[in-house]
Amino acid sequence: MYRYLIGGKTYIQKPLVLGQWRQLLDLLKDLKVPQDFDIREIVSAFGDKLPYALAIVLIEEGKPLREKDIGALASQIEFEISPESTFQIIEDFFACNPMPLLLNRLSGMMQKLIPQDMTETGLTNSASSSRMAISPNETKSYGDIPSPSASHI
Repeated sequence: MYRYLIGGKTYIQKPLVLGQWRQLLDLLKDLKVPQDFDIREIVSAFGDKLPYALAIVLIEEGKPLREKDIGALASQIEFEISPESTFQIIEDFFACNPMPLLLNRLSGMMQKLIPQDMTETGLTNSASSSRMAISPNETKSYGDIPSPSASHI
């Protein structure tokens, strides 16, 4: 757990709970963060959403997380937090929430959930892998049928 003094109030940061993950993912859905990034690039990528991200991960000490007003907290933090504290909170975020470990676990879980035939062929029971019935009045086609008016080259 990490503690910060911002605008005369004490805030804490600890590993995110499910509700905070949902809020953060919703905030990040249109964000473009480079694959190899550092703290400056994160701050730049978040732009005007950074105060909201900070409001999501920080909890005012002594107040229940469930009662947090993210918009009000973001407005308050934006004009009270120093750049140094912002950078420290971001660094601490990655220490609290080890993203590579979490992503590896998620990837491992997804591999267990994907049917074996899908991983081997890349297909499931889709139209491309199922046989179609052909009525006696129809003919099979294996590509484009040249138009009678098309010239032969």
